[in-house]
Amino acid sequence: MRCCVIISLLCILSVLFNKSQGRSILRVERPAELVTDKLVKLGLPVIVELPDYCLICGTETDCNRLQQMGVATEKLVDNIGEKLLFYLLTAPGFDRHQLTQFGQIIASDDEGVFLVTSPDNILSLNRLPVKLSKIALNPLPLYEEFPSPLPYPVSENLVQQLVARVNADSVLNTIRRLQEFYTRYSTSESCFRAVEWMREKLLAYGCDSTALEPFLPGYAPNVIGVKHGRVNPRQIYIICGHIDNTSDYAPYRCPGSDDNASGTTAVLEAARVFSDIDFAYSVYFIGFSGEEQGLWGSDSFATRARRRGDSIRAVLNFDMISYGRENLDTLNVVGKSSNPNCAWLVDSFIASAQTYTNLKTYRRLVTRYPSSDHHSFWQQGYVALCGIERDFTPMYHTVGDTIGPLYYTHCGTNNWLMTTEAIKAAVATLAKFAGALPPTGAGENNLTHGRIISSVQPSVGRPPFFFTAIEQPATIFNSLGVPVQRLLPGARQWDGTDFTSRPVQPGVYIIRSKSGSARVVVTH
Repeated sequence: MRCCVIISLLCILSVLFNKSQGRSILRVERPAELVTDKLVKLGLPVIVELPDYCLICGTETDCNRLQQMGVATEKLVDNIGEKLLFYLLTAPGFDRHQLTQFGQIIASDDEGVFLVTSPDNILSLNRLPVKLSKIALNPLPLYEEFPSPLPYPVSENLVQQLVARVNADSVLNTIRRLQEFYTRYSTSESCFRAVEWMREKLLAYGCDSTALEPFLPGYAPNVIGVKHGRVNPRQIYIICGHIDNTSDYAPYRCPGSDDNASGTTAVLEAARVFSDIDFAYSVYFIGFSGEEQGLWGSDSFATRARRRGDSIRAVLNFDMISYGRENLDTLNVVGKSSNPNCAWLVDSFIASAQTYTNLKTYRRLVTRYPSSDHHSFWQQGYVALCGIERDFTPMYHTVGDTIGPLYYTHCGTNNWLMTTEAIKAAVATLAKFAGALPPTGAGENNLTHGRIISSVQPSVGRPPFFFTAIEQPATIFNSLGVPVQRLLPGARQWDGTDFTSRPVQPGVYIIRSKSGSARVVVTH
């Protein structure tokens, strides 16, 4: 296992990312007429907005200026220096007083606290039932609001068929496979292996390209799969979840079935469903790393995207979507109310859920919710939502975050059926806005070219693939339409080899004969 380097690493990062010498954190009472927008336009470095006050990372000059304006101002942290500011989402029932041994609590709300701490406390905080989100000490920007994009004209039959492809057994198997990585703590060798595994899956599921994007030394990289848009590739839609995890035994044993194998599974299952589908606009399938240490991976990605001027139209982020006791299985769908306004995306996702699934949803529009990777996109002015369970698992950030029986109480994952319904809603939303295009030559009512060869087992997995006897000769094509193997009449299986008897590469393959066709996905 790779040695955990988080303490020495973040000591360096604090110097690189947090040039805060001479700046203090101020609490500024905010009367009704002094909205955050006005403070920002006045050039005051607002970093956090709360219902009745805001936090500013400013100098003595800023403090004097506010007091001259007659605004009540209190200095909470004098010269923040190399310290870091985190928002900590705390689990229900957690004693927040425990956090005082790791830093200074400077503000709180119903869901969490703002903690000023040192970089060498991060591993200890990762062992508690709290979710860390690093708060940038740069001033909040004001972003221009853009109208919501119009859905692309997509066949309703195609959307329904894509939704029907989402499979509960596939969902549960993927969660279980991710849980089998003994730990996915961001700095562990096991997390590096999990990232490589996810990249292989994205390749097998027909992504045009994949990449491992490093962001900090010693951290497993982000993994990205891309399907390039056939009409306008510059317009980008993203589905994401963090692949890393933590527990009370971090970094050594972190199974993380709910947090966040479930969200990562949403990304992979969507990629599987769209394996033979093109899009009008580009779709990115992303597994972020470094989320548990403060959203490092997604912050790096979103910041680079903004600097490049990427046109990211919408982000669907999923984090903890597999726990919900019977009749308590509701998904929070969270979006920002302004700067940027995410209401259209939240409403579109909920509409898809109501139309195509049995998913129960709860709509939340907030001024901030810095608890997962969507926050990194909000910070850069990109529209994003977060799907997260409403019935919070009691095994949060413990080694007990594992798969249990359906509706069982003391586990991490007890409702993969809810996960499945959430993925269906995501698939429908992406299909409509990114513009799902049927495979070339496919009829609207059949995605697999004519009649289907029945009973292919497995449809996704390792060879051999078994099916009912094919009465005519059959040809097997890869995703580019190139023949790779032929089967004789009466064939009942394909062993996964090509014309040279070598195993084929992972990917999507079509078995086609006059009697029908079938699609299989080869993995390793």
